[in-house]
Amino acid sequence: MGMQPGPEMGYPGATVTIAPEPSLRAEFGAHLEMNYPRLVAQLCMITLNSAEAQDLVQEAYARAWQRWADIRELPNPTGWVREMAVQGTTSKWRRLKARLGLDRARAADTPSDDPAHAAVLDALRQIPLYRRRVLVLADIAHLPLDEVAEIEGIDFGVVEGRLAQARRELNEYMALRPATQPPAVNWEDM
Repeated sequence: MGMQPGPEMGYPGATVTIAPEPSLRAEFGAHLEMNYPRLVAQLCMITLNSAEAQDLVQEAYARAWQRWADIRELPNPTGWVREMAVQGTTSKWRRLKARLGLDRARAADTPSDDPAHAAVLDALRQIPLYRRRVLVLADIAHLPLDEVAEIEGIDFGVVEGRLAQARRELNEYMALRPATQPPAVNWEDM
């Protein structure tokens, strides 16, 4: 960081604040270490691609680092990082890459060797992205619906409708799984 204009620099009445760079780095690193795995898991359930989820969360943390002195003062810095990562899933560039097959191979991406986990991801894959985002944000990230509405940029009622439909679809797809597959774990505990 640096010095802000203060009295000694010819700006009367201004205060001088110097951010302690080493402690700022340590704080950011601790935040990243504590929250990164959970955010990647949430984004993986949205994107259904662990590499893309990691990229999105890394990009969000890169943006956060640039403004960490301000972001750390927010009531929920983790929420800010999550919101930036989720917004990345709606990027026109990412959608175009996926449509053209230029993204990393989705079919080959196996976020888990656990058959129950794979069954849940297969069911999630059947739900359109815009409903899947709402489902994951509400049921996995446990965000209040008004916060989900803000992240998604839609009305509260639309969030309720999308969530109800996504839950219904998930339950239907999970019920259609072949009987030979092991029972799925509670998907919210993943």
